[in-house]
Amino acid sequence: MATINRNQLMTAIASAKTRVRFLGVLPFDIDWDRFKDDWCNRIDNGTLLVEIICEAAHFVSGQSIIASNKKISGEERSYELGSFKNIINAPEAKLRKYFIDNNCRNLEPVEDIPKKEREGYKQYFSLRTCYLQIPIPAVNIDNDYYIALPLTRFSTLDKFEIIDETHTWYSEFLMYFKTYFDNPEGAKRFSTEETKKGNRLEIIQSFDEKRNPTGILPRDSFLDTVHVKLVVWALIFTRSGKLLIHKRKENAKDNQGLWDKSVGGHVAINDVDTVKAVARELAEELYIQEASEQGDHGKITFVKVNSDKMIFLGEWLPDRRYTLPFEDVNSHKDEYYYFRLNYPFSTTVKNSPRHLPNGDVQDVSVFADVYVCIAAESFDTDKLENSEYEVLELYELKDAFNSNKITRKNGKTEKFLVSPDLRSIIRSSMWDDLASFSDYVKTYFSGKETGKGGNYL
Repeated sequence: MATINRNQLMTAIASAKTRVRFLGVLPFDIDWDRFKDDWCNRIDNGTLLVEIICEAAHFVSGQSIIASNKKISGEERSYELGSFKNIINAPEAKLRKYFIDNNCRNLEPVEDIPKKEREGYKQYFSLRTCYLQIPIPAVNIDNDYYIALPLTRFSTLDKFEIIDETHTWYSEFLMYFKTYFDNPEGAKRFSTEETKKGNRLEIIQSFDEKRNPTGILPRDSFLDTVHVKLVVWALIFTRSGKLLIHKRKENAKDNQGLWDKSVGGHVAINDVDTVKAVARELAEELYIQEASEQGDHGKITFVKVNSDKMIFLGEWLPDRRYTLPFEDVNSHKDEYYYFRLNYPFSTTVKNSPRHLPNGDVQDVSVFADVYVCIAAESFDTDKLENSEYEVLELYELKDAFNSNKITRKNGKTEKFLVSPDLRSIIRSSMWDDLASFSDYVKTYFSGKETGKGGNYL
């Protein structure tokens, strides 16, 4: 086993001719200030590629449970768990900020570059946080590779192993390096990348097929994988019992031009549960204008003012409830009331495919918690900006689905292409529950004063 010490490793990094790549940084304890000026110049002129893939905080915290306890580990060099979260990625983020402050070019992913400027562009610096566990931290300098023991950061070890043709596991290590460094389906897919806009991918809880949490992953890493994410589908009914559907715009990331359910979205890490996620999705998807490719939302006062106007009334179980709280619904005309529907539907994994603009179809495995919502009396589809909207009787929706034609509120008839999610809803046993809910709403509110503000009748 051939090794080098820390000073030798730093010298090798400084002597890199074309590339320096890091897979996990904590054990190496890199002094980024030593390299930042030289790297800034060489990245700017496109002569040095620097890639940094950092450990995610939750993995480091797990590794440090024993090593950071001085009484257990016996190490003189000891850290509190909280201090690790403070040091992870912070020096690397400062390095990137230094490049930006010094007007260094070639920092952004190609997709963040205006289309007219993409020809000939190549990214020469990337900073990512990986949410897959990094079994063996490594540094790649040109064509040479060096590894560190994962817990080096917690001890006084000063040895970095050289992986060359004389190493017993040389071929296995090369496969590992290629998978993690080079394969777009490897560490890069399960990482978030820092850009001028900040983290580009939201982090979502992943589950197994029994709905047990298995970790956290970036949003796009759920495409065509065995990982399952939790989503909410909200079906919004007017007080006349009609269902809201929408046609996804041409700037949508996927399922462009397809008719879809009222509201849907994944459950964010900071959502307490799907009950809260429904309220958030309603505000975001209906009332916040989306930016290009639906990657960002604008800000309006609806989120702050109306975040509490979604009132959860529990499970929709009409056969077990002789009196439902619709009197309260009728008394508060500017609020949205919602129930969880058909919970057994949410206990099995569903496929929620994404039709991409390039024609590809990518499968996404989900647990879908379904909610039915009674809209506020003032609900007005003309005020919704993110899509084209229609409100239909359930039988009208079923007829449109069967005939592949929909008659719009302007009287025109067009082809009716539905999203996989809406197709799943229409063809599932849940459809009878939706019909029951719609009938109940109609029966209760028929003949009652519904006001004149809503354009949904």
